[in-house]
Amino acid sequence: MPSILKLDFNERSDKVTPLLKKYSYDETLWQYPDRQPLEQKLAELNQVSASQVLCTNGGDEAIMILMRLIKETSQVILPLPAFSQYNWGVKSWQLDAQLITANSDLSIDLEATINAIRNTPGCYTIITRPNNPTGESIPLKSLLNLIETASQNKSFVFLDEAYIEFSEEKAIASSLLNQFDNLVILRTLSKAYGLAGIRLGYLLGNESLIKQFKERCAPFNIPQPSLAIAMQALTDDNRDEVVDYCQQIVANRNQLINWLATINISVLPSQANFIMLQLPKQQAQAVHSFLARNNVLVRDFSTGELANCLRITIPANNDRLIRLLQQALAPDLICLDMDGVLIDTSGSYDETIKATVRQLSGKTVTQSDIHQLKDTGGFNNDWVVSQQLLENCGVTVSFDKVVAQFQQLYLGENNDGFVANETPIISPSLISSIKKSTETQFAIVTGRPRNEAVAGRDFLTLNALAVISLDDVEQAKPSPEGINKLQSSHSELSWMCGDNPDDMQAAVASNSLAIGIGDRNSQALYEAGADIVLADINQLEDWLKPIISQSL
Repeated sequence: MPSILKLDFNERSDKVTPLLKKYSYDETLWQYPDRQPLEQKLAELNQVSASQVLCTNGGDEAIMILMRLIKETSQVILPLPAFSQYNWGVKSWQLDAQLITANSDLSIDLEATINAIRNTPGCYTIITRPNNPTGESIPLKSLLNLIETASQNKSFVFLDEAYIEFSEEKAIASSLLNQFDNLVILRTLSKAYGLAGIRLGYLLGNESLIKQFKERCAPFNIPQPSLAIAMQALTDDNRDEVVDYCQQIVANRNQLINWLATINISVLPSQANFIMLQLPKQQAQAVHSFLARNNVLVRDFSTGELANCLRITIPANNDRLIRLLQQALAPDLICLDMDGVLIDTSGSYDETIKATVRQLSGKTVTQSDIHQLKDTGGFNNDWVVSQQLLENCGVTVSFDKVVAQFQQLYLGENNDGFVANETPIISPSLISSIKKSTETQFAIVTGRPRNEAVAGRDFLTLNALAVISLDDVEQAKPSPEGINKLQSSHSELSWMCGDNPDDMQAAVASNSLAIGIGDRNSQALYEAGADIVLADINQLEDWLKPIISQSL
């Protein structure tokens, strides 16, 4: 199993800071910590006075103080989407808040935000630039207009720059603070410096504004080891290393965005150390699950305006991430089960099972009996299902006799048995999309005997698709043998779509993206390893549009 690649919290996880290997505790732990030397150092680096700096216990403490300050003195304007701590703070503190709905492309609605500022004197407006979770960096001209508008009606701007080191627009804190006295800027050592564990953030602002934050701050809020590590982090050598790291992340970010564009995946513009993918309905959940199964953790947003979005922190090396994303988003091979996925067999195979049991035992089994058995796993073969149901009825019949009776009922004299009741589930438009695909190979992996598998394929006019049938393997599903055969001749970057727990177990065993089909037994499919369960195969069509577009 590969090591965990943690790309869900925007941490510096796979290229840690060199400081972690050389720091040792000194003999000052008996003293109460003094943050003033660090504040003086930060003041020098940002060309402000020490009275304009406040070090906090991570950016979170600064945000908590902000929420308290707003609760005591004013209102807040929060353009969405916003960092979860701001949403949580507004709700937790029960603030008088105006939440500005995002534009349709999830960018901040600047016009609505500025109008809200004009109509709300004395308020605080929170802006994160680059924004989290989208990565958007509002233009400097727009930012200056927003701060100026706030200044004109005696309002304030809290500018969160946690990700500014990754932006291609350089930080200009000192010039902004010299120009505006209504601005507070939040920075952190958690992201570019890779020191989230020491919980060190800091505020820059007008002296009178910073004083309000200091008055609400605990006197010894930062542990001495954290202060000592932060001082080392701000040395010239370490800051040079941080610059090099950020340049590497920016290059990797651009590489990842450009690669995703080649497979027609929508990515929001980002100036942060992460990107946000917008995917068709439910695909984000599937990709999130598949990556996690391969020990790559990313952030899944499953509700609200960010539903079907994935946020991925940019790693120091893109290779592993890109390979897994290619499999999850643009596979080389898509394997399709036939029964219950492409063809409705409720009137054919299922009725044949019932008739076989009735003929050989005189007893009746129900559709519920069939479902209950299949959902336990290990019963992907309807002959085996029939024999087990007979045993459940207290009747022992040889397997050969079960097969002979089953086939006679299913095929009839001239394909006029229950097989005549079969109807397609897959839509004509999805069949057309599959036929158009050249970059991705589609194949059928089924528990049918070969002649019936080929007949089903041709019935669907998918004649060009390769077929792996019961006769082509030594071990049927849940063994991955059938999928493995296709992987060996095509590619390991595969999906498997099926309606049975055995299909999902085969998918997981072959490390395919596991797509369950059918809401009826979704719990059983998830328990068997499904990354996602769709109502029917036709929901896959939106997922395939980028793949098909790539082929044309």
